Amino acid sequence: MFFVPDQGEGAAKVIVILLKVLMLIGTTILCLCFGILGPICIWIGEYDPAVTENPAIVTWLVTSIVYIIGTFVIMLGHSRIASIIDCAASVGSLVTYYLFVTRAQDPELSVGPTMLYMPAIILTVLAVAIAMLINIPKWAEKQAIKAREKAPSILSGEDDDN
Repeated sequence: MFFVPDQGEGAAKVIVILLKVLMLIGTTILCLCFGILGPICIWIGEYDPAVTENPAIVTWLVTSIVYIIGTFVIMLGHSRIASIIDCAASVGSLVTYYLFVTRAQDPELSVGPTMLYMPAIILTVLAVAIAMLINIPKWAEKQAIKAREKAPSILSGEDDDN
């Protein structure tokens, strides 16, 4: 088993494991390498103070940390919570984009390093897909049980005419 035993049923189990591996690789590249090392390199590099003092750098770093937390949570088997965390992180990516666009003094730097932080939104898609693959079959089974409980049984043997 890859981290936790609850990973879906049948073919969904294989797909969930593959998506978790993809998510782990994506988090390593997009959040650890680009998301943490990127802002640090910008801060310690010889860049224009307008770039290094942009609050988008801080939101980029914080968003990357939130994505990393979401990946750990999904590996622990809490897919619903992880998808909520990753949705919050994707909002953080959009806030980072907005801050880069509105706070840049040079029009050429207005979007900032979008190719480094915006691809992390794919981690949200992976988290939601994993949550759906794990939880939709459980939900469907619960609905089927409820439907069986509501339906009258013709095998109960009770007769109202006697």
